[in-house]
Amino acid sequence: MDDKTLIESVCNHKRDTYLPTIVKFQNGSLGSGNADFSIVESNRDQRKRALVLAGQQIYMGDLQDSTEYNTYICLRNKSTNKVQIVPVQQSLLANNVYKQLEKKEQMPVLSKEHATKKLLKEFGSRKASRYVNNSEQMMVNVDVVRQDLDETVQNSTLNETNAEEDTLPEANVNNLEYLATIVPKFDKSATKVSEVYDVDDVVPRPLLDRLDEEAKVVYSTPVESLPIESEYLRDCLKRIQAKEIASKQDFLHIKLIIYMDALQTLIGLRSRQLKKVELSGITEKVENDIVQRFADPKVAKSFTRTTYSTEKALTHFIVLALLISEKYEVDMNVLSRTLRTTKDRIKSYAHIVNARPKTRSDVLSLRLPSTVPALSTSNRFQRKK
Repeated sequence: MDDKTLIESVCNHKRDTYLPTIVKFQNGSLGSGNADFSIVESNRDQRKRALVLAGQQIYMGDLQDSTEYNTYICLRNKSTNKVQIVPVQQSLLANNVYKQLEKKEQMPVLSKEHATKKLLKEFGSRKASRYVNNSEQMMVNVDVVRQDLDETVQNSTLNETNAEEDTLPEANVNNLEYLATIVPKFDKSATKVSEVYDVDDVVPRPLLDRLDEEAKVVYSTPVESLPIESEYLRDCLKRIQAKEIASKQDFLHIKLIIYMDALQTLIGLRSRQLKKVELSGITEKVENDIVQRFADPKVAKSFTRTTYSTEKALTHFIVLALLISEKYEVDMNVLSRTLRTTKDRIKSYAHIVNARPKTRSDVLSLRLPSTVPALSTSNRFQRKK
């Protein structure tokens, strides 16, 4: 019987008295040193809390005293092997600094989208910063603003067209060498419309291969969030995004649309220095290629835009518009609004890229080069001196 433990006493659990308290610290344990323990009661809500003062730190926590059950511990005297059963309560203590922080005025928490934009603007690359600024500017009623701007610019451009007729790109009918520099390479002996142009001759294949990631991002991003202003190009993207499964050809068309967006910016430029402007809001890869290929090589100052650059961009834009169409057709009215120029001008440039209007229609259709009539002597295309 000597090895058996004897219960000497059992203390009653009284709700109206303070009981021994087992405390645990939320973020660790109490180190060496003196600490003062006390129990406090709030006058406001009568909640009882345990408080430990250790040096300059204050730890507080609610007393966990359930009304449904009592908690007891056994205290054994090793020498007598007798135990006392004592009621206890528990408390989980946290540093009071957390309470102080909660009382302070909280800074507004940015959403994930706003936080990302803020980081991109402050620490992102030049391209990322411009993209964020453009996105913020587009958060107004885009449709209304775009319509007003289009109407204003359209009227202004049409009024200027006649006055600037002398500066519009024209080439001598016999100047085949010059035409070859502004028109994408095409197969004069083609027997099928699909064989007239090779995409690689319009947009370099190495560049297209490097646009895989950008094409995937554009495909998965809502059109309204893309830095593309042209309604025509947006509609082309929407048709691709509406498909359940995008084909390899669809992703190629997305890459061409990205390129067309930069060409459209070039066509509408007033600045003569291409290096000082942003042509593409999506990728610098396209921007750098266009600056290299469309700057006038006859000008001593590098990367200079002239009427040669605008003319070359026009022909390439028209060809790409035909290539991304299912039937190699495009409406002249759409091109006129998109490029902010007259239908007659679109028609003249379409002629030199083997596209002619369908009978009694404003729809341009790609033709076999062998069936396209020669340029009339009144249609002159030559480099301006």
